[in-house]
Amino acid sequence: MFFPNPHATRRPYDAELQSLLSLSEGRAAGQRLAGWPGVSAQPTTAWSLPGLAQALGIAQLTVKDESRRSVLGSFKALGAPNALVKLVQRRFGQAGWNGTELLAGRHAEALSGFTVISATDGNHGRALAAAAQSVGCRCVIVLHAHVSAEREQAIAAYGAEIVRIRGNYDDSVTEAARLAREQGWEVVSDTSYEGYEEVPRDVMQGYGLIAAELLAGLGPADACPWTHVILQGGVGGLAAGLVSGFWDRFGAARPCVIVVEPEQADCLLQSAIAGRPARAAGSVDSVMAGLACGETSPLAWRFLQPAVDAFMTVSDAQAEAAMRLLADGPHGDVPLVAGESGVAGLAALQRLAARASERQAVGLDAGARVLLISTEGATAPSVYAGIVGRPAAHVQAAQRDWLRRAGLSQERLMQRLEAHAALGAIEGGGVCRLALTDADRQGRDQLVHWMRELGLEVRVDGIGNIFGIRAGRTQAAPVMTGSHIDTVATGGRYDGIYGVMAGLEVVRWLNEHGIELARPLVVAAFSNEEGVRFQPDMMGSLVHAGGLPLQQALDTVGIDGLRCGDELARIGYAGDLPCGSLRPHAFVELHIEQGPVLEAEGADIGAVQDLQGISWQEFRFTGQSNHAGTTPMHLRRDAGYCAAAVAVFVRELARRYGGSQVATAGAVQLHPNLINVIAARATVAVDLRNTDEATLQRAERELAAYVRQLCEAESVTVETRRLARFEPVRFDAGLVRLIEDCAGARGHRTRRMSSGAGHDAQMMARICPAAMIFVPSAGGISHNPREHTEPADLLRGANVLLDALLALAGQG
Repeated sequence: MFFPNPHATRRPYDAELQSLLSLSEGRAAGQRLAGWPGVSAQPTTAWSLPGLAQALGIAQLTVKDESRRSVLGSFKALGAPNALVKLVQRRFGQAGWNGTELLAGRHAEALSGFTVISATDGNHGRALAAAAQSVGCRCVIVLHAHVSAEREQAIAAYGAEIVRIRGNYDDSVTEAARLAREQGWEVVSDTSYEGYEEVPRDVMQGYGLIAAELLAGLGPADACPWTHVILQGGVGGLAAGLVSGFWDRFGAARPCVIVVEPEQADCLLQSAIAGRPARAAGSVDSVMAGLACGETSPLAWRFLQPAVDAFMTVSDAQAEAAMRLLADGPHGDVPLVAGESGVAGLAALQRLAARASERQAVGLDAGARVLLISTEGATAPSVYAGIVGRPAAHVQAAQRDWLRRAGLSQERLMQRLEAHAALGAIEGGGVCRLALTDADRQGRDQLVHWMRELGLEVRVDGIGNIFGIRAGRTQAAPVMTGSHIDTVATGGRYDGIYGVMAGLEVVRWLNEHGIELARPLVVAAFSNEEGVRFQPDMMGSLVHAGGLPLQQALDTVGIDGLRCGDELARIGYAGDLPCGSLRPHAFVELHIEQGPVLEAEGADIGAVQDLQGISWQEFRFTGQSNHAGTTPMHLRRDAGYCAAAVAVFVRELARRYGGSQVATAGAVQLHPNLINVIAARATVAVDLRNTDEATLQRAERELAAYVRQLCEAESVTVETRRLARFEPVRFDAGLVRLIEDCAGARGHRTRRMSSGAGHDAQMMARICPAAMIFVPSAGGISHNPREHTEPADLLRGANVLLDALLALAGQG
């Protein structure tokens, strides 16, 4: 059945309704749940299905995939947990507990006597049980006769106590309310009734995060990206949570909203006919279990009646056919796992596309841009397999295969890397492209040429950082990727440049697939990352992040006696873009590992969670030059010995500390540097690194004390100069999880790890969420012409970068 809603209006969002549900409340729910392992730290994927869109005669089809929201496999992970946290906060208001503390179980002992109860068809109860287990309170779930044993077991796995009753969903709601009154328990339901609206409101606020994610980054003047939004019905909670967000953001210019229900559970459609909350006309039982609801939530109806343009129903057979369609991925689109309730929107769209009168009634023409919400994955695995004809795991494997086929081109990536390696090439296959040299200029010129070929706007800032900017649909803060193109004197062909070239290949892929991202995408090449010619290292990104004044960086004198600013101007890369003016929404750096761990453990992708702090110091000892043969050992003032002693000391220090502590004396200079003359002067540079700041400081203090004792014992003096000092960096946990998710979706083996090397991402982490993707280094060798990573590994990392950037910048 199809019913245009005569009560639908086009007007600004009502202030009274806005006080209950809004985009800001959706974002607040996201903050409340942040850090809970039960939900993804990143927005769920919005898949573009251009092939199916063309087949349906519309311009664009976007499916937001809530199966990836949580290990629970459903959008319900947003509603009940948000409501539970807010409920506890109201009941224990004097305690001042926040969502992070509660969901981490820090107050479990105090909440052990607190009991929540709810009726469910499956997903809502599972989400509540998972959140209650995390919080530490008791959870009772009432299930009606039509809930499968499989769904019951999934709920019980989270420690919930199960109460089984006869009847349908509405009967289980009544029973949960009765038990709560008798036992003094708290009901956490997404269905409102007289005197019970706070908790359902909080559930819907959690669902509002979906709308907040979809609309993130839009500017004040931007129109809605979709002309039509088709939402699942049920009691109306999900639809209200999303409708409120679109109405809040666009007012009278909101998109056309259509709500779909099972034929036999049409309580919202009946409410639209009656002009008030009503009951379903059918038996309620449906294969779309999450939508098998007989009675409309009055609170949800306050939002739906004025803002939904049409209500319609679909049959179980239509839903099952839609499940198979998404799983098959016809028309060249990505295969998707979508459960019985998750495909209701697609079943409705297929029906509308086939019926000219209904299509005309909602304005579904060739220019339509349609948004669907796939609300669940295979939350009942056996039911899913029975309908689709194969397990969800097989569809996920097909999705991974599709992603591999639809990913970046290995040939093109390698062509870019090989072509750039020819600039500054040295014997043995390596590269010498020290910062701001002629070879560096050649590398920059080639990079800028490629950026412009791809249609990027090229900007260069005052320290010579190069930014290739691809415009987005909005003016929101950009997503940035990239690395550096300078090398050490005996460098390899992948360090740094790999991340920049992969960024260009992502842009090429986006262009070829005609994908417009919500946010701008920036590919960056930061100046002087290696710090060989001019110190400190990571100079360009440090200036960008505000950690080093531009003028101080420009006045730095290099190892060849030349000034950084003068050399920057000489090669033509003293730009006019104000340093730091491009402040990213997020930064993801792709890099070779430069170590042996991934290769040794057989892992494909490293999700870098932290980066070692770095302490570079230079010790310049001054003793007395004298004859090597005639000066007794006890009368010597041997600066050379002091440098050697420091080198030995820091090695032993690192061995004593263990853990992540490393120490290197990588540069030693002697004067007069003659075999038969005691050195009058000796300079040794020491590199200390540790992932723990307190331990790194302890190592620095111990080294300083040793140097003082050494000077006293050897009758020499010392000048100490700090070359660089960076604290350890903990990368954004959400981005690390996103990288793992993207790698896992492609079937890659991942490992969380630390980086022992310094990278531009550690500077960018000062101003935005940042993280890194590592790929294996053959033999762990880097800063060496023999540096090598297999092309297949390079492609894997580049495709994970592609997926992460699509998620962050908002595909669709």
